[in-house]
Amino acid sequence: MYITVGFLAVQAALGVGGGTTDAKGAMRAIRHAPFGEASLLIVAAGLMGYAAWRIASAITDAERRGDAPTSLAVRAGEALRGLVYGVLGAWALKYLLDERMERTDQARELTRRALMLPAGRWIVVITGLGVIGYALYQLYRAASGKYLKRLDLSSAGDSTRAWIEHLGRFGIAARAIVFGMIGMLIARAGWELRASEAGGVEKSLDIIANYAVIFAVVAAGLIAFGVLQIATARYRRMRLPVARSDT
Repeated sequence: MYITVGFLAVQAALGVGGGTTDAKGAMRAIRHAPFGEASLLIVAAGLMGYAAWRIASAITDAERRGDAPTSLAVRAGEALRGLVYGVLGAWALKYLLDERMERTDQARELTRRALMLPAGRWIVVITGLGVIGYALYQLYRAASGKYLKRLDLSSAGDSTRAWIEHLGRFGIAARAIVFGMIGMLIARAGWELRASEAGGVEKSLDIIANYAVIFAVVAAGLIAFGVLQIATARYRRMRLPVARSDT
């Protein structure tokens, strides 16, 4: 899905078609491509499988994160990510069955509902700042190479390992820029009490598209992030070994 979003954005940056879109838009593009129904079914199954793995991993601590407060927060975040991707998988199945998909911007709709709550402005602003913080952390992961921690590249050749490292840094940084923009949009929407200011990936890319060079780089970076995820499926340590005692 990231490769599809990035590919369409690259086409737009080069002026040869394409456009800015989000996960749902990627599903529409996949659905209308050759072998679209079979491809979308695979995507839906993959999303549901990914969601199940994230939730199960968070509950069982399959990745040995531990029970410290910070670790529990990370595990809760992983479970939430699983729920989000599970919803996307359900949407993909629904779209496959009835070929209709609403074009509602989910980030904008959630912002609108949040602003109706008591202290809604601050809830939205803090949420936006939290997304910005997440984006900054992703930039740190890209710069530090921390994303390699859970990959076992011992069986990969030197060339493959180098490509994974370079594409990982590039892709994670590009995705961080998109999330940083989403966070800014949400925070501004909360501060100005205007849900229409919020937006997800598509609106974020629309704004970045005003800066042609940056847009082209970010679009290519989203493709790189998708390639990193394929490499992750191949080389990720799905369950870390239990730490041995020195005694």
